[in-house]
Amino acid sequence: MYDLHTHSDFSDGVLPPEKLIEEAKAKGFTLFALTDHDTVGGIVRAAEAAARLRVPFLPGIEISAEYPCELHILGLGVDPSSPAIRRLEQIQRRHRSSRNARVIELLKEGGMDVSGLLEKEERFVTKADIAAAMVRANFASTVSDAFARWLKKGRPFYAPMVHPSMEEVMDVIVSAGGLPVLAHPMKMDCDHRALVKELMELGLWGIEAYYSSASREETGYFKSLAEEFSLRVTCGSDFHGPHRPEAALGCAWEDTPELNETEALLKKRYGICPAAPTGWLFAPRRAQHTESEFQLIADRIVSELPEELFKGLNGGISIASRAKLHRESLPARPLYILGEYSHGYTTGAFITLYFGSFIAVHGRKRGQAFIDEVRKVILHELRHHLEIRAGEHDLEYEDDAVIAAYVEENE
Repeated sequence: MYDLHTHSDFSDGVLPPEKLIEEAKAKGFTLFALTDHDTVGGIVRAAEAAARLRVPFLPGIEISAEYPCELHILGLGVDPSSPAIRRLEQIQRRHRSSRNARVIELLKEGGMDVSGLLEKEERFVTKADIAAAMVRANFASTVSDAFARWLKKGRPFYAPMVHPSMEEVMDVIVSAGGLPVLAHPMKMDCDHRALVKELMELGLWGIEAYYSSASREETGYFKSLAEEFSLRVTCGSDFHGPHRPEAALGCAWEDTPELNETEALLKKRYGICPAAPTGWLFAPRRAQHTESEFQLIADRIVSELPEELFKGLNGGISIASRAKLHRESLPARPLYILGEYSHGYTTGAFITLYFGSFIAVHGRKRGQAFIDEVRKVILHELRHHLEIRAGEHDLEYEDDAVIAAYVEENE
């Protein structure tokens, strides 16, 4: 039994991350993911509890994307230290804070001041917390009632939230080493097939066909849609707390071949096993090269390069501790991503170097030989940056050819 869609009190859930892990342990989960809205703030605490209690844990996030109707995309297996994730988290926190302030202002103007009844720290406040404050102030009978009468779109105290585009959301998840999954599509009023096709072109990995409120017919339809597009099928309760018994932990799980296959694939990809319940994301390989030394090497190389190469690279070059496997990587011959160029309207342009990948591929090299490999990757990613700015894609085509050759050689 597993659950790949849950929330803690770092977003709009009511339980702290550690308590969620305890609940997962009590239920005997064989895999568990924390996927808070637009934040990975609770991941480290959840991972520490999972390691202590030996609960197989997968870090995740749920990101809202701009779309005609509400679109949520799960990122399973994301690295919480990813610069792309951290940047999106900061941007969305600012947007949410502005939205919250506007909602509270509208409520106050309407004679429903709840500003003194919000129990969470400001950085964790969601619209659900505002609704709960309305219940405490007797302005609504339940949280659902608060949304239905006052807070949802079209109601008197609704204020919109700015969201990144679906392209940006997908880029952030993939660049953070995660797998994008379309969350609860049965809740969306849209052309599902057209949406899945569009997301497929951006790197969609799976569809949450098994969901707490899904009917048999809905699950069957989204399973068939996943099969049509060669996508994985996942399950998630969308657990927020015991106050919503219809979305209890693990309630979406069924013992089916497709869900068992998904579990096996996720565990294999992220190195989750009895000896390492939190996988390699939280257990980077030890090496003679330290991350601090690696940072100094990268800084020195950057200082030696012409400043013109970095024009428009507003996010700079950052180091991620972990190793990252390419999505085409095969177990017999792992294909590591050493460096990655990312760009987007809200996230900006930046380069990430993966220390763990360098250690896995070049860890035995010393001195100038190791420095040369770091320089080679930095120049490679800068070429990506320059070509994107110029509207060219030659290097992308070259990289695609290398990957195609790798796949052909290892089939």
